[in-house]
Amino acid sequence: MQNLHALASFPAGLSYLLGTERTWGSPLFFTIETINACNFRCVYCPQSNELAHLAAGRGVMDLKDFRRIIANLQSAFDIRSVSLQRDGEPLLNPRIHEYVAHLTQHGIAAGFSSNCSRLNDEVIGHLLDAGLRRIKTDFCADPERYELLRVRGRWQETLDGIRRLLAIAVKRSLPLTIGITDLGTHGASRAESRRSIAEVRNLFSPWQNRVVVIPVCFHNALGQSLINLGGYQEGSRKSRYCRCHQPWVNMTVDFAGRVVCCGRDLRSELVLGNLLEQSASEIWNGDPIRKLRRALIDRHPETIGTCRACDVPWSGSYSGRYPWEKVVSFFFKPFFKM
Repeated sequence: MQNLHALASFPAGLSYLLGTERTWGSPLFFTIETINACNFRCVYCPQSNELAHLAAGRGVMDLKDFRRIIANLQSAFDIRSVSLQRDGEPLLNPRIHEYVAHLTQHGIAAGFSSNCSRLNDEVIGHLLDAGLRRIKTDFCADPERYELLRVRGRWQETLDGIRRLLAIAVKRSLPLTIGITDLGTHGASRAESRRSIAEVRNLFSPWQNRVVVIPVCFHNALGQSLINLGGYQEGSRKSRYCRCHQPWVNMTVDFAGRVVCCGRDLRSELVLGNLLEQSASEIWNGDPIRKLRRALIDRHPETIGTCRACDVPWSGSYSGRYPWEKVVSFFFKPFFKM
């Protein structure tokens, strides 16, 4: 299965490495938002600013529209997995399991990022029945730190929910995997990060083979995230440019069907097209996204509004620091791209 993923990744990875305006392959990762509301107000998340969403609006993607979007995508691309989140908390959508079930019925692996605060037995049962196999969340072993960063979150409640999900998946012999980005590693030394990650793993010791823990990597999404965390100063960018990979490998869709420049465009400021009105292939190599790619190829991300304050072109991302690292990551480490 991994060899098939690597083979499918090759054209997009090569397009990124060579810096072409048009890609020779399909997106590798698909992110579709079914709801853009959230019950948390995390310090590092720009969506916590309610006023900032006035332009794009709040909403829920209609299930019929979701099915149309999936059909549109499948008519153009070989879709292997979809992540059902962007700006909001997927579990606030009471029908989220129906979106998961639709993907499962079409042979598409479904997963999403969640704050995991609403994982009761009923919700878990619906999700597992629907075919959910991956969840990613931000967590840490320090209750005080967690509740400081994840405002409105309750550490024990979240821990209990994750453990409950894992226990039920094991009992039913279902291959569920949890990805945890450890908030305790933010600003920590390597030694401190290793200890923090070990502490998180210890919280889930009965399910070690199902839990993946990595250091957190915050980015200055929409020019706010690092400022809110107190870790960003104007002019602090690194001098070495590393072209952002997002427009070559990731298609991000908001609740209204709009394709936006990347998962950090949380307010749909740069719309590349709409999957309810245009074909997926038209959008993927259309003029708006080619203009975006050209700005990144020419090393001028500052000419794109949503890219202007982002640190990814200068500091790398979860996928790596250098282009070759990112391409290897595309091929062999798909879990944390959701």
